[in-house]
Amino acid sequence: MNVDQALTHAALAFRAGRLDESKRLLEGVLEIDRYNQQSLWGLVRVCEAQRDPAGAIEFLHQLAQVVPDDMSILEEITARSSTPQQIDRALALYRLYLQRNSIADGHFNYGYLLARAGEAESAVASYQQAIDLGAERPEEIELNIATVYSQQLRDDASAEKHLHNAIGMKEDYVPAFFNLGCIAEQRGDRQVALARFSTCLDIQPDYLPALVRLADAQQFSDESTPLLVRLREIGQENEDPDLHFALGRAYEQCGNYSAALGHFERANSVDRANYVKYEHSLVEAHFDAIKQQLDAAWLAQHAIDNPAEPVFICGMFRSGSTLVEQILAAHSSFTAAGEREFFSRLITKHLPEYPIGCASLTEDLKRQWARSYQDESERVFGCDTRLTDKRPDNFLYLGLIKALFPRAKIIVTQRAWRDIAWSIFATRFGPGQHYATSIEATRHYIDLQADLVTHWQSLFGDDVFVVRYEELVQSPQESIVELLNFLGEPWEESCLRFDSLKNTVRTESVWQVRQPLYTSSIGRSDPYLALRPDLFA
Repeated sequence: MNVDQALTHAALAFRAGRLDESKRLLEGVLEIDRYNQQSLWGLVRVCEAQRDPAGAIEFLHQLAQVVPDDMSILEEITARSSTPQQIDRALALYRLYLQRNSIADGHFNYGYLLARAGEAESAVASYQQAIDLGAERPEEIELNIATVYSQQLRDDASAEKHLHNAIGMKEDYVPAFFNLGCIAEQRGDRQVALARFSTCLDIQPDYLPALVRLADAQQFSDESTPLLVRLREIGQENEDPDLHFALGRAYEQCGNYSAALGHFERANSVDRANYVKYEHSLVEAHFDAIKQQLDAAWLAQHAIDNPAEPVFICGMFRSGSTLVEQILAAHSSFTAAGEREFFSRLITKHLPEYPIGCASLTEDLKRQWARSYQDESERVFGCDTRLTDKRPDNFLYLGLIKALFPRAKIIVTQRAWRDIAWSIFATRFGPGQHYATSIEATRHYIDLQADLVTHWQSLFGDDVFVVRYEELVQSPQESIVELLNFLGEPWEESCLRFDSLKNTVRTESVWQVRQPLYTSSIGRSDPYLALRPDLFA
């Protein structure tokens, strides 16, 4: 069988669903002609059909070697690159490409990958070069630049400038108005946020993200409220999870718990079908590995000499970590850094099999990481006060954190498990928290998390302080005084007025933390427990 015949038979086998046969024939072609583009493209499509994204990327990289200046190949690689290793490989291709072809699309894609890699300043520069080279739809690039400034560089003023640039290029550019609303929302400026979201709807009445944000920004008491009626109408045919989470929260506020539950279940079922399945045994093995490898002996061997005293706030999502950070931010000694991704990014890039690899960390590498964390703190926040790093799932990395910062203070937030589980179930999380789509899986994860926290407490002793959400909201001054004593700071009355802060808060609970302390979230799960006790069995 010659090459043309093999390609024809491979195509026929692919259309008939005989993917293994098609792949065998195409690989046979490459044994004759290793540079055959038709065969390589065919293998990309076969891998896609077999749900083998790693294989598809590998053949795309082979294509890029054969046709190095074909932008369509690079764009396919860009779209499929998700792991740090894949992103680094794609960046290397673009560096070579841009040496030969300085075109707008190349710089745009390069900027996108740089942003994915956490190289924010370089991403902005590449995006700007794309605009300077006459990129089509420059307003979209301005939007991307704004996203980098807001999410990575924490520079909302620059983000707003670029969003206004985008609107100057296209006066009815809805995503720019929406992002301006989100920035105002995170800053606690309700009137501006609502105005921006309303502008989105003036331009595009069915723009769902704005409808959802408007819903989340208000309290519903009547099911006949026009906005709720509008969302309900859309939700009859639309399976968008964000829409159904918003409807669930609205019905819960109205006291219609049965309807709320229906929408929460509908939203989570969509995400559950798209996320990696939660495997109890694999998660248990991961937590066990952390405890076994990052033990007292490991810590004694790997802790470096570092006088820095950062403050980390962690715990299960929806357990009160944002509230604690806001209370501390109201104190003159602290600045809220929000959910910093430093350690999750470090683990993903340098220790993808974490905790495997921790045993062989060198002194130089640990010092380099500690220095990078402190340099990033200075570059992004540049303040004289103590920074609080509130990344809830940093509880997974506390061993590594204490090795780099032996004098770090750790605050762990805790809350009644049913309320945590329900609050998580009623909030949309990404695939990284794949337990969140099931109350049963969330309870399993909560139990493992509590056990891991106990492990850290046994290692770090008085450097770990537990804040109980229920105690905090019921006896705030007493709880805050204890927390401040733990941190070595005096009491300040301003801590009780945290709701007046105008700092930026990037969290799903952005409006809740702008309110004075309230106790109504205690027992949030109770109506659902009464309605469906099986959910919490």
